[in-house]
Formats: sequence, structure tokens, C-alpha cells
Amino acid sequence: MIDSLCDELQSLDIKNVFIYVGDAVRWDYLPDEVASAGTVVKTVASSIHSPPSFASLATGRYPPNHGVFSFSNQVNPDVPTIFDLKDYETRFLNSVREQSHDVDPIHSVLREQPPDVTTPFENISSPFVVMERGPGGHAPYGDFDGTAWEYFRARGGAPIECIRSEYRQAVEADATAFQQRLDDLADAGLTEDTLVIYTSDHGELLGEDGGLGHNAPMRPELVSVPTVFVHPDIGIGKVADQHFRHVDLLPTIMSVLSTSLNSELDGQAVTDGLSDDPGLTFYESSFLPDNIPFFDGNLHYEGAWDASGGYTFAKGGRSNRLAILFGKTVKSSKRSYLHRNINRATKSYWADEMCFGQPGFERDQALDHLRKVKERKVASTSVDLTGDAEDHLRDLGYL
Repeated sequence: MIDSLCDELQSLDIKNVFIYVGDAVRWDYLPDEVASAGTVVKTVASSIHSPPSFASLATGRYPPNHGVFSFSNQVNPDVPTIFDLKDYETRFLNSVREQSHDVDPIHSVLREQPPDVTTPFENISSPFVVMERGPGGHAPYGDFDGTAWEYFRARGGAPIECIRSEYRQAVEADATAFQQRLDDLADAGLTEDTLVIYTSDHGELLGEDGGLGHNAPMRPELVSVPTVFVHPDIGIGKVADQHFRHVDLLPTIMSVLSTSLNSELDGQAVTDGLSDDPGLTFYESSFLPDNIPFFDGNLHYEGAWDASGGYTFAKGGRSNRLAILFGKTVKSSKRSYLHRNINRATKSYWADEMCFGQPGFERDQALDHLRKVKERKVASTSVDLTGDAEDHLRDLGYL
């Protein structure tokens, strides 16, 4: 299937690209409605946190090389993004369900201003490259009427089967929204001229290791997401035993459009074949105040993955990780669920490194790939979040 996908992408004659990023969609929960639209490839997310993942999708670089690890970072000003492509009208649209706030901080992360439109193809002319952040499977799941914070508080005593069912309901609703985008392109007569790519920024824990959501120790359910290439000239099916990476998105798009950016990329265009190198995943987030003695409050993991498994490495001290877990049992919206599953959660936070599945590379090779990427590290650019942006992140469960 991969050979046919490479050939099909090489032979495309298109003007436009539309990237739909369903937030927090796990590989193993991809709705049939989306899978049946094109060719599906298992994908390694560059992070288990939205800001660095979106930055990797937009730059073709891993987090150390675009400088984004959190919502308070911005893509390094010396790093070009997909929105800098010359001769293309570009935009980034946020369609995550409204939480009564106007600002999605992902715009700031990507150095983009919110467009004055409500749909991705409104008032746009070919050629264009558009990226949309869709609701995906991000909490609150199902038809819960409230914020993500309120959802997890309300579901603290619910059986995990209930939470998984509501999560599936959410990703299926998002699949309907994605299908509407395909219909919009068809109605505008743009189907033949547009390559559509469906993907996700990260996965979601649904009880694994006693966790919910995605701010947790790294594991496959958080890292493995789907990518689907959609076009009338691309076949329907699934690529087996090989993986795509977030950092491969931009080089693939540039290859298909026969354009370029003056940038050193970490990814490889699918038109040249899927990379044999593992996909790398970086995560760093702060959970405790800076003034607590002996603890930095950061949960920090790195990992290397292929389609069969991978390795994770905790970069902070064990006592620091356990302090973060304790803080979550006291203050997190998911604390009731953590209390009920504290033994499994403690085991996860305790582990310094883990191997999942049967990766086609060794532990030392994983560390070597991670080291080489970090050798080209760029400086992080910090930005101040507005009060409205912080409220938005709090509603979504990030703060």
C-alpha cells in the first residue's frame, strides 16, 4: 500500500491543501467514516501536548528545533512555517467547541492571527493551504454541557466504559464535521484540485495506567494517531507495518505542491517513501509552583516510536514526578479517578523508562536519534498569555 500511496502522491496535479487536525484522536479510535475516505497511516505525534505538536505539523521540525513546548511559547522567529509558503493563501482556523472565549492560544504559538471567518474555505481563493483545528476527541466528551474541567469532575466516579463510550461519541461527531468539510470542497468544485489530510495532534488516555486525558507519562495511546490522505486519485486502505510522523507533513505538502521553504527540516516527504527512522516525541509541562523547594514541577518525557512500539524516557527525577502525581490527586479535575486508580498511576510515574510493544530498533538507537535532534536545538520564544487565553486553557483542562 505504501508504494501505491507514494506513486499516487507523486502523480497528483493539485492547487490546494487542506489539513484537518482533529484534537486528541487516538489511532485505535479512528472512525470508519474517516478511515474509508482515503489511505490511512499510523502516525507518531511529535508531542502529547497540543502546542508542540501543532508547531511540528506547521514547521516539519521536532520541538527542540522549533522551540515550542507549551502555550506560552511561540515558534522561533527564524523558523519558517507552512503559513509562510509563497504564492499561497494560508490560514489557521480553530473550530474546537466554544467555551465562551474568543482566543485560541494555538494562534499565538504558530505566529498566526485568527481569520475573520467561521469556516475554512470562506472567502478564499486558489491556490491555498489551510489548516483547521477540529474538536476531535478533546474533553468534554460526548454531549456533556460544560467545560473539560467540569466533565472530569463530574465523571470522577463513572466506570471507564462510560468515559470510553462518550469519547467515541466525540470522535464520531468530529468525523461528521470532517465529512462536512469534504462536502464543502465538493460543493465549491474543489475536490479534484485539493489534497485533504486528516490527522491529530496527540492521543488520549482512557484509563490506561490509571490516567485520563493527555497530561501524563508518555505511552502509545498518547503518541499513536491516525493520518488519512484523501483525494479521488488516492486509494482506500491502510498502510501496514510502517509509520508516518508529524514532521513528515510539511515536506510531503511541499513536494506535492512543488514548492519549498528555506528551512532545515526533520521530516521526509512521503513522495520519497515513508522514513525508516523512528518518530520522536517530546513532552514537557509544568504542574507545580516554581517556589517549592527541591522540585522543579516539570513532567518531562522523550520517546522514540515506530508502527510496532517504542521507548519512553523520563527526564526528571523520580521524586519530582511523584510530587506532581500527589499534586494531581489534591487539585486536578481528575483527582477522583486518580484516587480510585492510584496504584497503577504510581507505577507509571515511578518508571524511569519503558519499552512498549516490539519496536524495530534498539534502546540505544532511540537515545541516539533523540540526541542528534537535540544537537540542533533552537531558542524558545516566550509570550505572555492574556487572561482570556488562560481562562480558555483552564476550561479545556490544561491549567
